[in-house]
Amino acid sequence: MRVDHSTVGRVTSGGYGYTVCRSIAYAYLPASEVEPGRRVEVGVFGRFVGAEVVSEPLFDSKNTRVRS
Repeated sequence: MRVDHSTVGRVTSGGYGYTVCRSIAYAYLPASEVEPGRRVEVGVFGRFVGAEVVSEPLFDSKNTRVRS
């Protein structure tokens, strides 16, 4: 994971969150870099893609996006 082209953290796992309809990456970041809404880049299969730091759990608690 990088900010301003500098590596600042490490993704531990990732995948697609079907209940929230977006990709999720769990990562360790220094406390100084954890700010909800902050834009970062995550390395995926040899290229970097944009991402956003979020603080809330990514969970559809009302089941508004349940798939059949």
